[in-house]
Amino acid sequence: MDVLMTGIIAFTLLLQVIPSSNAKLAELPEYIHICKRNDPDLPNCIIKSLDFMKPYLKSGIEDLRVPPFEPLDLGELNILEGGSSGFTVKAKHLKVYGPGEFKIKKMTVRESAQRFDFELLLPILNAEGHYEINGNLLSLPIKGNGPFVGNFTNFMAFVKVEFEPYQNPEQDNIEFLTVKTLQVKVKVGKGKLKLYNLFNGDRTIGDVVNETINNNFEAFATELIGPIEKALEKKFVNIAKKIMDKYSHDQLFPL
Repeated sequence: MDVLMTGIIAFTLLLQVIPSSNAKLAELPEYIHICKRNDPDLPNCIIKSLDFMKPYLKSGIEDLRVPPFEPLDLGELNILEGGSSGFTVKAKHLKVYGPGEFKIKKMTVRESAQRFDFELLLPILNAEGHYEINGNLLSLPIKGNGPFVGNFTNFMAFVKVEFEPYQNPEQDNIEFLTVKTLQVKVKVGKGKLKLYNLFNGDRTIGDVVNETINNNFEAFATELIGPIEKALEKKFVNIAKKIMDKYSHDQLFPL
């Protein structure tokens, strides 16, 4: 869950620096603050720009097809399919509260604003939805489907985003950027989950499984993080490549 929010925030950064092709250049909206490539304090400029965008992100940015962050409706997510011991985890009707309070703790900009490495803190997240789970985890067989709620605190993410320029022949060979690499690594914080209707509503076994998960939350989350990271990297690169078709490299990061 928290890994997914990391991907969302990384995607927010991409909104400010990634254009694509097949559209006329447009004027930058007021919520995108420009940072120059030769700014000696470029990382701080970008962090301030993202902070300025927070209120817009909370309510959503229709022009960029960015959904509201509060709550963030993530729909359906296949978190893990065919993992260890055939372990499968899916989430549906997934809503997350609190992602709009993200904090960027550290950022490094390299290669003329074509690579960004940053540390992201997600202080508090609350989630609700429906789950499907089947397989063996923490040496326990786990099976069930139904509603769930979760509370998560102080997850840290380490994100690397790389871009590469290209000339667009359909727009007078104006230079644009495209995503080359997006990598997300997460350090697990604290969390608590409640899975309802485990083992067809057997409350005794369900309570034992919930207690075991929460007593070993870091191990539980670590089992799921790797596959989520890979899925997120692919998902958000694909979205980012499509979403910004209005702004050139020089518009977003002038010299």
